[in-house]
Amino acid sequence: MQLDADTRLCAAVGGAGRYFADAAGLANSAVSGLQSAIIAVCNREFERIGDSRQRLDVMLIRTPDRIEVVITRPARTGGLGKDSEEPGMIIGVDQVLHETHAEMAITRLTKYVGEQVSAGQ
Repeated sequence: MQLDADTRLCAAVGGAGRYFADAAGLANSAVSGLQSAIIAVCNREFERIGDSRQRLDVMLIRTPDRIEVVITRPARTGGLGKDSEEPGMIIGVDQVLHETHAEMAITRLTKYVGEQVSAGQ
């Protein structure tokens, strides 16, 4: 998906993530946590762009053991370190990775679902 700088679109991506998590059989708290994390990170990435003419590219991927949300935006030019960030945790996801490739900043959120689905069967 390509998102224009409109926070309502972040909520739509969060809703799509919620659907994936619900379909994967996650508990309601995990579903809500993933949705909130997606919305928060999309909003943060729009703030980092700082230009309402730029867009975010967002890809949601569902595999048997995880849900991944990949958010790509133009990296900032000038001012060393503005896009560098230590990998860290965001409540609602299991892994957060930040990368920069070919002038694009990429944030990957991963929510593992395999163990929860297996435990419920």
